[in-house]
Amino acid sequence: MPEDTTKGPQRYICFQLARVMRKVQKYYEGPLASYGITPVQFYVLNALSITDGMKFKELAKSVEIDGSTLTGILDRMERSGFIERRDDPEDRRSLLVFLTARAREMGPVVISLAERLDRQIRSQFPPEELAIFLRVLDGLSVPSV
Repeated sequence: MPEDTTKGPQRYICFQLARVMRKVQKYYEGPLASYGITPVQFYVLNALSITDGMKFKELAKSVEIDGSTLTGILDRMERSGFIERRDDPEDRRSLLVFLTARAREMGPVVISLAERLDRQIRSQFPPEELAIFLRVLDGLSVPSV
């Protein structure tokens, strides 16, 4: 395997991934902002559109966001009228997260928008390269430190 002679932060995988992620995030931010949500809030909206009334811990796991970060996201979504939190009648220590009528109405439109944006990104790759790229992303794991 040839040695990487790139100098500076560009030589690190974390830099390359972060650079691409910022570009993709920015690509989604503008269109989603017209609906008053961020890309991360879209992930929550999407998860809840599949399973409304999720337990907080299940939602955190579903969107792969730690609990304290998700709490802040849900606070903002609740203030914006997209979600509501209710006590879990089966477990006093647990909260259930529900979409509001506003979010349920807006959900299909926003999901359709995100699917269109996703198709536009995917269309930049030949199908074989996209399949390899997705396999690499799925297979990427970080060793424990």
